[in-house]
Amino acid sequence: MRPLRALALVAPLALVALSPAVARAEPGDELTVSVLTFGPGDHPFFKFGHNAILVHDERRRVDRVYNYGTFAFESWTLIPNFLKGKLKYWLSEQSLRGTLALYRRENRTVDEQVLDLTPEQRLEIAGALAKQEADPVARYYKYDYYEDNCSTRVRDAVDAVTRGRLRAASTGPASMTWRDHTRRLTADDTLVGFGLDLAMGDFIDKKTTVWEEMFLPAKLEETLRKATIVRPDGTSAPLVKLERRLQTAPGRADPLSAPPSRTLPMLAIGAAAGGLLAGLGKGARASRGARALLGGTSALLGLVLGVLGSIFVMFWVATDHRVAYANENLFVCAPLALWLVGLGVKVARGRPGSDERFAKVTAALAAVAVVGVLVKALPFCDQSNARALALLVPVWLGMAAGAALLLGRSPLAPPKPVDGSAEAAKVPAPNQGA
Repeated sequence: MRPLRALALVAPLALVALSPAVARAEPGDELTVSVLTFGPGDHPFFKFGHNAILVHDERRRVDRVYNYGTFAFESWTLIPNFLKGKLKYWLSEQSLRGTLALYRRENRTVDEQVLDLTPEQRLEIAGALAKQEADPVARYYKYDYYEDNCSTRVRDAVDAVTRGRLRAASTGPASMTWRDHTRRLTADDTLVGFGLDLAMGDFIDKKTTVWEEMFLPAKLEETLRKATIVRPDGTSAPLVKLERRLQTAPGRADPLSAPPSRTLPMLAIGAAAGGLLAGLGKGARASRGARALLGGTSALLGLVLGVLGSIFVMFWVATDHRVAYANENLFVCAPLALWLVGLGVKVARGRPGSDERFAKVTAALAAVAVVGVLVKALPFCDQSNARALALLVPVWLGMAAGAALLLGRSPLAPPKPVDGSAEAAKVPAPNQGA
């Protein structure tokens, strides 16, 4: 009887052990790893989209969304750190339900790409993310707009766990430069788009690769579709085994596929503004209203463009904003323009001697702006800033012409020295005789 009892106890265990479902089970088999891609939103911070890594644990019925795009939005250090280029982001974890609710409120799409990873790879990436998220030091990183952001971190994590399969799928040149991508994704907000275009130097005009282009979540999503893996049996298969849209964004238009061409419209606006300033200068000789308008407009333009130029210099010499270094738009946003603030007010009031100084300063600013065009012939001045030049060079030329016409001169005539003004010429020389 004892052998029969032993057999009765062992038989169920043997059946379980031989079950196909259990035989396939191994550590990590209960996990599913996906890349989530979130579409653009309305806020300037959301124009480029976002992404994260989703780890689903079927055994525990738990979803963990690992997000590299977390930062202290309400911190008092946000603005100082942003201005210095030292903004810290960190890896955080959130439930899938909470994540979807957040992006539903912002009316943004959410797409999921399930990765065809081995159980061992799933365990590896899930463990690495959990360990980094829990580490009070390793979870933080210094954010870089193009080279180290939420998307490049996801890209690097997937490439590491697939042993370089994502990088292998991203060879060759990118479809466009970082500036072109920036301009097309901000095309629906003209002010933000032009501001970014104006503030960044030639760093974002360099030729990039598909790998570097994945600073954009949408480009990472595209490249994941092209990537393949090598299975244990040596066969090749797509890295993404399933795609699905988890959330739609009703009424939201897709981003442009290419940046808009705005050079000619900018030139038309600049020419109109420059012509208006020149006309005000001519009319200011007989009209106090035209004089006040010319001086006030010049003061305002000097304040705005001079402050912008000062900020560009600060970004270049005192911050870590490499994207703003060597900004050629300093030729049309020269800090010297700040001189026009007080000088424009004096011109508006008709202060003696102010017209001559106004003519000299505006002539200098116009000359600097023209130099900004001429240096484009140099091979190392390759910044894509035709839009800024088209808008602002005519403005400076028009202001200089207006200042010359205010004095009754041809706009092409060089200004006379301040000491040789007409008022001074009327004063007779003292008698030098005995």
